[in-house]
Amino acid sequence: MTYKQFKAIRLLIMAFIATVVATASVINNFYLAITGVLIGVLFLYLVRIKFKKVMIDERVVSLSGKAARMAYALPTLFLAVLGLFLILSGRGHQDIYTESLGVIFSYIAMLNIAIYAISFRYFNKIYGGE
Repeated sequence: MTYKQFKAIRLLIMAFIATVVATASVINNFYLAITGVLIGVLFLYLVRIKFKKVMIDERVVSLSGKAARMAYALPTLFLAVLGLFLILSGRGHQDIYTESLGVIFSYIAMLNIAIYAISFRYFNKIYGGE
């Protein structure tokens, strides 16, 4: 089995799971949804066992690192700019909720930056940094 065939089979199994869960939610059958998810996970596991070699090369590692960096940078930048905008727009008016929401978004952006800095230092120490 090639990697391309593995991806196609995995996509079909995920479509099966989505169809079963959608059908179960329409007819309000919780047990059907759980059964469909469990059968789908079982099939994914069996296909994964049959496909033994996973091809991960330097390109995939590099792309995943860049994707993770963008998944961090874009929401953090968006939260910081939105927080600043809400703080500044809430100061001129009597609406205290707008300014409070801006402060909350700013704190969330700072928390995101702090988590990134701590995890960067941790991984740098583990993988040979100084």
